[in-house]
Amino acid sequence: MGIRLDWEIEAENERVESAGEDPESLRRRWRARLRLFGLLLVVLTFAGMVIGGLVLRLRQVDWEIEQALRDTVETEVATLRIGDHRTFQDMQRSATDEWLARQDELFGEYQTLLLEKGENVQLTGHVIAASVDGQRGRVQVEEIIDGARYVQTWFYWRYEDGWRHVPPDYTFWGTPQTLQNDRVTLYYRELDQPAALLAFDQLTAWLTTGCEALSCAAVPHLTVDIVPNPLAQVQWVDNWMLQIPSPYLERAPVDAPLTPGTRFQLAVLMARRLVDEQVATGLTGEAAFLRDAVVSWLVERFAQVQMESYLVYSLAARYDAPAVGRLLSALTPDATAAVLSQVTGMPLEQAGLDWRDYIEWRLSQELSGQELDVLSTTVEYSADGVPQIRAQVQSGTLQTEIVYQLVDGLWRRTA
Repeated sequence: MGIRLDWEIEAENERVESAGEDPESLRRRWRARLRLFGLLLVVLTFAGMVIGGLVLRLRQVDWEIEQALRDTVETEVATLRIGDHRTFQDMQRSATDEWLARQDELFGEYQTLLLEKGENVQLTGHVIAASVDGQRGRVQVEEIIDGARYVQTWFYWRYEDGWRHVPPDYTFWGTPQTLQNDRVTLYYRELDQPAALLAFDQLTAWLTTGCEALSCAAVPHLTVDIVPNPLAQVQWVDNWMLQIPSPYLERAPVDAPLTPGTRFQLAVLMARRLVDEQVATGLTGEAAFLRDAVVSWLVERFAQVQMESYLVYSLAARYDAPAVGRLLSALTPDATAAVLSQVTGMPLEQAGLDWRDYIEWRLSQELSGQELDVLSTTVEYSADGVPQIRAQVQSGTLQTEIVYQLVDGLWRRTA
């Protein structure tokens, strides 16, 4: 016989006792366990229902608060439509009289707009977007003017007597966001997302096409900040860092919050900076004219506006866009239009260029203070074989003909 340890004997006894347990006791124990499990399930279900009810109630309360804000906006817009000045002013609230005075002016502006345009103005009162943060509220309200949809961004505060229109809260513009690629980093706040997306794509495209045309040594990285600041301007605030004021500081188009005016300002700033990176400083005379003509040509490409940069436009059209970059590279402080022969590889009179803006600039230098419009130019040869430009010029209602001949590589006026 082997030696059996105490713990082995105890374990064997437990197995014997278990094997001999009364079946009824076993059933009672399982029923007790099931009852406990069922009770826990009921408690958890009840707790879930309570929590779910609380969540739904909170959502209901939030919805009611937001709906009250939307109803307030609709009522306020209705006072503008019907000209109820007293009710409109009662819905304004501020700690200073300045806001109330400004809203009084705004009421008058709306009445004038409605009077002048009549049915072409629809103050719908439709809230395109609403946001509530505690006592603060922000809405974007639709307006239709001459068939175009606009949005006004208004701010409210929830007082004991309800929502009241208050001065703009520039800290309530949404969370900071960033758009970034290898050429542009753009910072904005959530409210400005529609404008940010447009600006990001637009500026990226401008950098790409601009540098392709000008043959940039290196494509710069542009940083842009859209700021909710009424004192901000479209401007450079640092080297290759642009500032753009939020378009929602005032009435903004719904589908194109970057207005044509803002796009034009951005195009001018970008074009000038790109060109200045490629040319020598201290340009004067014809060299300065050619530099500025390239800027105008870029602005026209960027903003899709007519800049009447005929000379550079014809250069790019006839010899492709990189010819503009070659022109900038060839500019020296004392360069003249003769540099275009170097760029095109052709004599000036055979280059096939449009000289209208060049002749207009020359005349403005020679006839200071006199407004002239060059209607057309024709490159030809004089009777003795000298290349010349014959320009049709209008001053007021008077049309005259002016001739420039090519002498020693320079265009000189002869008539």
